[in-house]
Amino acid sequence: MTMERTDRFCSVDGIELHYSEWGAASAPPVVCMHGLSRVGRDFDPIARRLADTYRVLCPDLPGRGLSGWDDPTAYTSEASAARMVGFCDALGLESIRWIGTSMGGGLGMALAGGSLSDRITHLVVNDVSPDPIHDADDQALARINEYVPQPPTVDTVTTLEAYYREIYEPRFSEMTDTEWRRFTITSARRTDDGRITPAYDPRIIEALETTTGTETDPWAVWDGITADVCIVRGTASGILPQESFERMTDHQPTAKTITVDCGHAPALNTDDQIDPIEAFFAQ
Repeated sequence: MTMERTDRFCSVDGIELHYSEWGAASAPPVVCMHGLSRVGRDFDPIARRLADTYRVLCPDLPGRGLSGWDDPTAYTSEASAARMVGFCDALGLESIRWIGTSMGGGLGMALAGGSLSDRITHLVVNDVSPDPIHDADDQALARINEYVPQPPTVDTVTTLEAYYREIYEPRFSEMTDTEWRRFTITSARRTDDGRITPAYDPRIIEALETTTGTETDPWAVWDGITADVCIVRGTASGILPQESFERMTDHQPTAKTITVDCGHAPALNTDDQIDPIEAFFAQ
């Protein structure tokens, strides 16, 4: 019988991180990392399936979900990667399988090609290139820059659900009404006056505009990854265009690929998306 989800918390560098845990504590770990303004609960469908075999851990990065908020400088990719190293250290994770959607895939690439190269054995990159700031089409980036820093504050949860559907439904792979309701409830918070808004710090977008002065070539990092790699792509994605997808497979010719008839991003919620990932992890 599949083990149910447990909410847990740990402290990393003085910030409380929330994470969902599925499966037996003694099972091989899988870390699932969400997109820029999303939360770990997005992975409930695939986590529920994988929990029969794995210990599945779905953290909220700082400034998202139930994790603590931080200074905007802590929302950069570099700071987020360091936090995830701290998270893995705090939980004693070794020989890690990683699933990352969008930004979470970018973090997975940085870690698999860097500070967790000796621990990440399997890397699933869901609909993002090594260098999305330069590879994604301008319209897709403009859309993110428009909605992320200005989340709506509304009177009802159903109004927030309608907003999420308007933003994501034309691009995500298909989700049921029940899934949309879960998607909304797990990424909503009350404001001081009792209204409803998305559960993230609007300042997270500032990280996209922050440069650290490092000269690391993300494509060189991609080339250096020795973990087994699986690339998931929405066929109409603006964040992972076809040209960048082909370049990724050229640079990692043994990578497994999964294509889904959608935009950005596949929700990893159906058998045709989950089954090949499960098989990839078993290899």
